Amino acid sequence: MKTSRFFAGLLIVILGIAIFLSNFDVLSLNWHFIFKLWPVLLVFGGISVLVQDNKWRAVLYAVTCVLVLVWILSAASVGSGAFHRLFHGDARNVHSQEFVQDFQKGIRHGSLKFNAGAGTFSMGDTTSDLFRAMAQTNIGGYSLDVSRDGSTENLDFSYEGKDEHWDFGSSKNSVDVKLNPAVDWDLTVDVGACSTDFDLTRYVVKNLQLKAGASSLKIRLGDLADTSSVDINTGASSVVLYVPSSVGCRVYDHAELSSKSFEDLVKDSDGRYHSANYEEAKKKVFVDIDAGVSSIKIRRY
Repeated sequence: MKTSRFFAGLLIVILGIAIFLSNFDVLSLNWHFIFKLWPVLLVFGGISVLVQDNKWRAVLYAVTCVLVLVWILSAASVGSGAFHRLFHGDARNVHSQEFVQDFQKGIRHGSLKFNAGAGTFSMGDTTSDLFRAMAQTNIGGYSLDVSRDGSTENLDFSYEGKDEHWDFGSSKNSVDVKLNPAVDWDLTVDVGACSTDFDLTRYVVKNLQLKAGASSLKIRLGDLADTSSVDINTGASSVVLYVPSSVGCRVYDHAELSSKSFEDLVKDSDGRYHSANYEEAKKKVFVDIDAGVSSIKIRRY
């Protein structure tokens, strides 16, 4: 067997196993990290074409396979040890910022616009304030602008990076957001290549607009709002959306090139999807997904 065929086959096997395990939620891959490093494979491929000696080619193929394996492992959830710090940076030169907006009498509706670059973002805990956020970054900072319109408080929480360049292995940009559960929320999130963990089950979310780059997105919806609208626009990403089984769900899908798994949803004649209890459910969620080459899952719980 030719060395090139052996290592090409091994490469395919490694990638296939990783994607297989990811599809069954055995392995959690950070897809935005994977897509950031794929050009390295072109470099090794080009070198292998230039090198004529079979022994050196074998070495290059071996290095490429090892690189892909390390690449996949570094994109998985591997903890906070030395291996994780090597690929995801450490805490040196990281500064913290805390933002708090008090809850004032008469506020019944909150509108949050969250704009950031690449990073790790979470949302889910509650606060007696209207809004509270903790940011940790070594590549810039955040600002919060607030305005009021009657019973609505408008919050513009934005990243102001000193350098848009993301340094491999050293950059850190993480934000944890807490919201008041006593008001209705409109959430607009515009981020770059990122990893999100949004547990919205304790909030009354009327509208959620999420725009992201090549990302790993995890979103859990609740059943506190009578109707909710969710709009997800993303590139080459991994998207997992959790919807309560008691809520009627309808999905508008514009992700023809993506891998899809819609649990407990059936396809309409017009190409849309709906849950079995959509008509009789007292509460409903409308989901619009526009994605590139992605992995999209909708799970009922």
